[in-house]
Amino acid sequence: MLLRLYSDTNLFDAISFRNGMNIVFGKYSSKKEAQGINGIGKSSLIRLIDFALIGRKAERLFNREKYHFLRKEKHSLTLEFQVQQEKYAIKRFFSDLMKVQFRTHPDKFQDYEKREMQTLLENIFFPVTNTSVVFEGRRFGTIMEFFIKDDLENQKRIDPLSFVSYPAKTSEKTALNFYLLNLPTKNIIDYNSVLQSYERKQKTIKELTDKFEANTNKDINQFRTEKIRIENRIQIIEESLKDYNFLKTQTDIENRLTEVTHQISRESMIYNSASRKLKNLQDSYCNVSNIDLDRIQNIYNDASKTFGDFVKKSLEEIIEFKDLLLNNRRKYLLSEEKKYEEKINSALNKLKSLEKERSRLFLILRERGVLDKIESVYEELIKEKASLIEYSSVVKQIDELETSLAETNIEISELKRDIINEVLKVENDLNELRWLFQEILANSIYLDEKFENSYFNVKVNSSAKTNQLPVKISIQIPKADALGQERLKIVAYDLMVFLKSRIENRKITDFLIHDGIFHAISQRTTCSILNYMNSKYSELQNFQYIVTFNEDEIDILDNDMHQKLDFDITECIIAKFYDAEDGTLFNRFF
Repeated sequence: MLLRLYSDTNLFDAISFRNGMNIVFGKYSSKKEAQGINGIGKSSLIRLIDFALIGRKAERLFNREKYHFLRKEKHSLTLEFQVQQEKYAIKRFFSDLMKVQFRTHPDKFQDYEKREMQTLLENIFFPVTNTSVVFEGRRFGTIMEFFIKDDLENQKRIDPLSFVSYPAKTSEKTALNFYLLNLPTKNIIDYNSVLQSYERKQKTIKELTDKFEANTNKDINQFRTEKIRIENRIQIIEESLKDYNFLKTQTDIENRLTEVTHQISRESMIYNSASRKLKNLQDSYCNVSNIDLDRIQNIYNDASKTFGDFVKKSLEEIIEFKDLLLNNRRKYLLSEEKKYEEKINSALNKLKSLEKERSRLFLILRERGVLDKIESVYEELIKEKASLIEYSSVVKQIDELETSLAETNIEISELKRDIINEVLKVENDLNELRWLFQEILANSIYLDEKFENSYFNVKVNSSAKTNQLPVKISIQIPKADALGQERLKIVAYDLMVFLKSRIENRKITDFLIHDGIFHAISQRTTCSILNYMNSKYSELQNFQYIVTFNEDEIDILDNDMHQKLDFDITECIIAKFYDAEDGTLFNRFF
């Protein structure tokens, strides 16, 4: 639960949050300097909450030039909140986005780096309690985007399933929504990872194939046939060199030259092999990563006074054991490294001597006027061998990738099968979600409007393509092509996800913030939704629903509107802003 938002630098008046319904209200004033109720601070208040909780969107927005005064005047803010009966406070500074202060009640504030703070908040708001329902990556910031949505984001949002501020792929978006719906996600996440590997391999195969065909003017299959011709040509050239009839006086020189050439080839192979093995040995060295045990102990002790000590002790034992293993391995590697260095030095010395001998023999042959012909034959041989090695290497690489691609395809098929089986196993949970979605609509739309074609569903598709998930989330409500109904579909989905987590008392964020979500939705429907959420809070007593309204959307002084509400909305107003400078959040117009 959010408890209080305030500023030690008097940036704004402190805001105290209440359980249940929280209304941030924008009202017209009769003052001459009134400039309308847009930009008076409702959305900025929501962004301050997001900023306090390390929200990326809020950080970017408050870093704009028009908010320069926040940095110049070194303003700060503090958000107090409670999770599982434990009270916390987080303090942010507009002039230093990397600095965060955090405390667990009643301790003093401690300094944290922003990345550390994100990890700590992730474990507080979204602890892992079910290994089959997880979400990998930047989990805290990504998931929190569902629970904190400002007016700008809601205006751009068309698909209820798309609420993150980056273009997420379908599989990633499905995994995120499955997590929020408390449905199994691990196989979907694995599928997404394996699919990315599959697509990378496909891309590499295409790049290699295109480059090969551009260099050879042949496709891969043509080269497979051409390869036999090249090998035969090399064999013929090598045989011709063996059978070359030199003059009697030159035979000894030619035999020696052939022998030296073979020796150079053998020593080159020894040198290359030893160099490669030496590099592999050197690459295998590793050190124990530097681990700040005190910092890790600090972070875990924020959640448990004894768990952090236990983690530190365990890490120390692991590092000590790993050091022992590495020391033994280093001794072995050093002895092996010495052997390969000796081989390399020996091969280099022999190569120098052999190259010198070959140069001397070539000089003798050139002087005798017979080298031109043999040089051209050798050049042709080297050219043919180089082409064969180069292009064969590419073909081999493509073949290996094709084999790996086939294996990955099998892995994808198995994951898709597992995903379908998991969805079928949670049919009861899906039925509860379907029922809850219908209940929300029934309490939002008057009975004279038909909604029998409305549904929430997770459909399986066993014949989906390789790059398509075998499951799809579908949402539909009546007249969804109308703007107000399209917005209502988003509201209904958000409330279904949020209320399902509260019904199950899931250890996940227990507040939902809607800013500007009710634009274009009729006042009658809006009142019905507020009545429904107020009644659900009376029933569950375990959540906060924070929503912003302008006077145009809900007139708190209108008697007719009061008759449509089952509760006193004025008691739920936690902040009220006016269209005059002294009535705005920051007491200034931009």
